[in-house]
Amino acid sequence: MMKSLLACQLHRNQFDMYLTVCICRKRYSDDEDVFVPLREVIISLRLRIVPVLRDNVCAEELPLEEYFAVDVTNRQLIGALLKLLPSMPNAMNHLKRIKDGRVLIQQCSTPLPDELLQSIRNLLQQETALIIERVQVPSKKPFTRRQFEWAKQRWPTAFHPNQEVEALLHGTFFSDDEHRKIFDFYSRAEQIGDGDSGCVIVDVTGKVVAESGVRAKPLGHAVMSAVEDLCESHRIQGSDVLQYLGTGFDVYLTHEPCSMCAMALVHFRVGRVFFGKCSPKGGALQSSWRIQEEKRINHHYRVFRIDEID
Repeated sequence: MMKSLLACQLHRNQFDMYLTVCICRKRYSDDEDVFVPLREVIISLRLRIVPVLRDNVCAEELPLEEYFAVDVTNRQLIGALLKLLPSMPNAMNHLKRIKDGRVLIQQCSTPLPDELLQSIRNLLQQETALIIERVQVPSKKPFTRRQFEWAKQRWPTAFHPNQEVEALLHGTFFSDDEHRKIFDFYSRAEQIGDGDSGCVIVDVTGKVVAESGVRAKPLGHAVMSAVEDLCESHRIQGSDVLQYLGTGFDVYLTHEPCSMCAMALVHFRVGRVFFGKCSPKGGALQSSWRIQEEKRINHHYRVFRIDEID
């Protein structure tokens, strides 16, 4: 009797996973199974690591707010003018006060006091109507260079680049060696899941300390099962330090976890979570909730999604 089947072997390099598929026929006999190779097909899976960041970090634009601005022809009077004007609100301290001879006065949401207008007119020695404009200014401080480049076209603003965030946005946060290790562990989670959800937990030294797929029992999710196994192994070893057992650990998941599993990882104090497929119904890291951005909890881990590139 002959039966066709697939024999697979996985190979990886920096950014790609190559799946070598050997199409065989299996011949059954009384003594042993015999595989008869027919042909091999190599399937290339190109992966990338995508950080799951807050919306205000990923946004290219910033909200705008309307301000009154006065046009000053004699630039030597700007210093004296600034002394007359009200201080900028703390939330708007990122703004420069002056642009091309125009000086910000105050937000348009509040009418300009007549006394202030008269003081400005007296200083600038203008008997005719002052040139008061309404200008749009960024109401938030730029958090990324991309936001800064957009904001400065509207009005000058302060900016202090966060090198870590810039590296995350531009895909340079992980080294080549880190890419390989991440793809290795993610591949292991897929193998453990065997077509379903899989979980691999790696400690701070890079050692796999627990792994599990879905188990046929209540709350037998891959994450819960792996955490349970790790806690049990520590109990067997006689360790009583279980409260923050997973501090700084990395967790690799084939699927975006539910809120129960995501919260378990919060209690476990893990450092980073990598997941593959999104879970549109109930995913707690991106799809329906972002637990890592929840201000009411006392621990937040970083989240990365592993995508296949077409």
